[in-house]
Parts: sequence; C-alpha cells; structure tokens
Amino acid sequence: MASDQHVSGDDSLDVAMRIREEIARRHITRQQLADDARISLSTLEKALSGRRPFTIATLVRLEEALGLSLRGRPD
Repeated sequence: MASDQHVSGDDSLDVAMRIREEIARRHITRQQLADDARISLSTLEKALSGRRPFTIATLVRLEEALGLSLRGRPD
C-alpha cells in the first residue's frame, strides 16, 4: 500500500475521533502531537476536522507518536 494513499472517509472520521480522545486523555495540545508526529499542525487540524482524509504516512507517524494502533485490522 502506498504511503500517500488516503484512508476512507468513514475510517478517517473514526481515526480522528480516537486521536481527539487521546489528546484529551493525555492532556496534550494538538501542536504537541503534531510536533511529536513530525507533521504540520495544519495537516493534523484538517484531518481532525474532516476536511482532508488521513494518509497512511500520516497515520503511521501519529501511531508512532501516540504509541498505539489507529488503524483497523488489515484486510
């Protein structure tokens, strides 16, 4: 799977909800998460708001920063 491939709309919304929950649970800012994941705050904000789907590359970086899996089981 190419790293620039996008996650489907519904899956992207589910991931966004999980990330927002983790941000709240860990008491971190979106900027802190973006910095830890080495992505821009703009990219994170657009994906969390549903204006842009997550790419696989972005998801991998967020998973590494949070230390958890955000994707469902592979097909």
